[in-house]
Amino acid sequence: MEIVIRATVVFWLLWTLLRAAGKRELAEMTPFELIVLVVMGDLIQQGVTQEDMSLTGAALAVTTMMLWATLLSYLGFRSARVGRLLESTPAIVIVDGRFDDRMLDLHRLTEEDVLDEARNAGIATVEQVRFGVLEADGKLSFIRRDDQAVTETQPPDPA
Repeated sequence: MEIVIRATVVFWLLWTLLRAAGKRELAEMTPFELIVLVVMGDLIQQGVTQEDMSLTGAALAVTTMMLWATLLSYLGFRSARVGRLLESTPAIVIVDGRFDDRMLDLHRLTEEDVLDEARNAGIATVEQVRFGVLEADGKLSFIRRDDQAVTETQPPDPA
């Protein structure tokens, strides 16, 4: 039973720490951060199972964490309110060609980070962007301005 309690505590600790890290940081990990994540796995195993090297201890720890993950997934699926609490939501960081500095600060992004991703998406300037969205998975997506809306107000070309 002690392993189940330890696995539960570690699960919630990890969940809290990963939420605090932010979605962008998790989407773009450096090689060193990846190594730290792997090392954390070993440290977590030692903390959860202590001296218990049995198959039963490992199965209890893994099963406990998977049950918590499944329960959270199910609760998020059944209730939109719980889903918003548990899962990250997209954030709009560009509106009509202008950066939303408040959202950039909140998600620890720089304008250069966003512009780099925009260039990778084939967008030369921020003015070309109607909306720039930091998605729940930490990736940036862009919706271009609709150039047709500007030309529709002009008289049609007779040619």
